[in-house]
Amino acid sequence: MAQRRRRVSALVAPLEDAQARRLVLAGVAGLLITAPLSFQQAIAPRPVVGWILTLVGAALAVACARGSWCPPGAVARAAAAVCLVFCAITLVLGIHQTAAAIGLTDRQLICADDIASETVGGGREVVAAVNPYSSFDLLIFERVVGCEPLTVTPVRTGVFASDSREPGQRATAAAAAETLAGHPTGGLVMIFDYPAGTALLGIVGARGLVLVSVLALLLAGGVAVGGAEPPTRRALALALGAQTGVLAVVGVSHPDATVAALLVVACSRRRGIGGGVALGLASAIKQTAWFVAVPLLLLSWRETGRTRGRYAIAAAVSFAAVNAPFAIAGVPVWIRAVLTPLTQPAFPLGLGPAAGLTGGAYSVAAMAVFSTLTVVAVGAGILWCARAPRAWAAAGVVIAGLGLWIGMRSLGYYIALLGVIAVATVAGPRQVDPSNSPVRSATSVMPEGPMPGTRGALV
Repeated sequence: MAQRRRRVSALVAPLEDAQARRLVLAGVAGLLITAPLSFQQAIAPRPVVGWILTLVGAALAVACARGSWCPPGAVARAAAAVCLVFCAITLVLGIHQTAAAIGLTDRQLICADDIASETVGGGREVVAAVNPYSSFDLLIFERVVGCEPLTVTPVRTGVFASDSREPGQRATAAAAAETLAGHPTGGLVMIFDYPAGTALLGIVGARGLVLVSVLALLLAGGVAVGGAEPPTRRALALALGAQTGVLAVVGVSHPDATVAALLVVACSRRRGIGGGVALGLASAIKQTAWFVAVPLLLLSWRETGRTRGRYAIAAAVSFAAVNAPFAIAGVPVWIRAVLTPLTQPAFPLGLGPAAGLTGGAYSVAAMAVFSTLTVVAVGAGILWCARAPRAWAAAGVVIAGLGLWIGMRSLGYYIALLGVIAVATVAGPRQVDPSNSPVRSATSVMPEGPMPGTRGALV
């Protein structure tokens, strides 16, 4: 027992390094950003509280990205204790969710939602040497698997063009049945509409995706912590492990956890080919990575010296290597498919302000407002990375990521990325203060001896 207490005390021991202090606070910031997920049951009756916590967390993450800031020791130690508690929660719930998912059948995992069925179905198309962009039909695949009810995303077109709210399961199922009977109703997303990396991940199957998701997150955390400077490794491990929001993508047959893992590497290792490859692969799997791709490329360009451009080239090459074989087979079809989630008239849904402020009702005005706000968030992040002082430029990645929260559809799978992105961004290359001198520790800014004229100098 005494030994266990000593280990816990070591984890929350005072942090002398300024970067380490910022990291544990970034861990708390990530928890606040993903509050609609992490504290969903507690704040569900008052969604506005969740939105406020998200904005507070984003502001704190922006402050942590400033390399010249050294948080007070007491604040950092309290943040480390909070991160330690949530690390334990993440570990316990992560094991439980993974074990529960492995105990399900492939059909149960595939039929959980249309994301799982599209991912696994796309993988089966690739195994059969068929281009999923030209042949995949979600409803046919789910009927073959035996999904009941059929899961499909409705949009405000076709039979639902006049609906102000997203149709219920019964109306969607009826439209799906009509379509399968040879009477297309429109208003249903049945094509494969993700980048090709999703289909390639689907090759491992439903249970394989559950395991790959967990292994990818663990490996990414290990890479990020192992590549950090020794004084910051403990803080980074605590901050990443505390992101309970990422549990939303654990235990499901989705590609989102793999995207989160790749973005951890891409955000934390912005000066090398490895980080660029991670960004390219994340962008080649799902469009959610695109929201932070340009800010990361700009940030890497500003932070690197002689190796400038390697990160961007590695990202471009890895993205092309995954998608080019499919895109070449039909460029217009590929472009239309991968842009569908970004351009379709979707009903407001999710944990962000769009669904709450509109009451879930679609309108052209709401679509215009929240789409504009999404573009503004991403654009502001890009400008911040390009124009802000170098010691604070990394905050632009956090700002751009908020576009995933502001949009008309702010699903939990999107918001789950934001916490780990914030922590990994702060954990990037050690920042510098305005004089271009690294801020190494809380004590390095203090003189080694007493200053002349002070009481200590006179004793």
